[in-house]
Amino acid sequence: MSKACRAILIGLCATGVTAVLPAQQMPTVTKETIPAHSTVTKQKFSGKVLVAEGNHLLVRMSTGDLRIFDVPEQRRFIVDGKQLTVSDLKPGTKLNATVTTTKSTVIDRTTTVGSGRVFHVSGNTVVLTLPNNENRMYKVLDTYRFVVDGQPASVSELRKGMVVSAQKIVEEPRTELASETKVIGHALVAH
Repeated sequence: MSKACRAILIGLCATGVTAVLPAQQMPTVTKETIPAHSTVTKQKFSGKVLVAEGNHLLVRMSTGDLRIFDVPEQRRFIVDGKQLTVSDLKPGTKLNATVTTTKSTVIDRTTTVGSGRVFHVSGNTVVLTLPNNENRMYKVLDTYRFVVDGQPASVSELRKGMVVSAQKIVEEPRTELASETKVIGHALVAH
């Protein structure tokens, strides 16, 4: 699965370093899950029970193929209006199953907000000294803008010693699957 990462560095820079330094804080991290989109698919299967033993079910599918199912104990089959377990099924019982699968894409977003002092700037690379005196390096896109004295400024306008509040956002998409199976059937009528 592909991993999309996006880092945003937004800053508030101050020229009066001594007045702003007490406001420096260690980064805070928040995590959230954002629903992106879902798709629902339905599949229909039909067949005739050949063997039902324990939690194993052997079925001749309508396509002619044989298929074995390991059925969860909690699964119930509605046969002629009655709820049955797999062990209650008899050879010859006709089954129709509808499997509904919901595939949801969600985005796990991690937002880190903190502040630091500009230690070094070179091209699109900024090194910040965090409040614990740890230096961290960030690559900044040309399109990133900081706010310096209330005005937008590019990374090239940052200077050593400026205090910067920053936000970094990392987004990772993942897929969640949910499946629901409904099985109905008709028992073999003896003649």
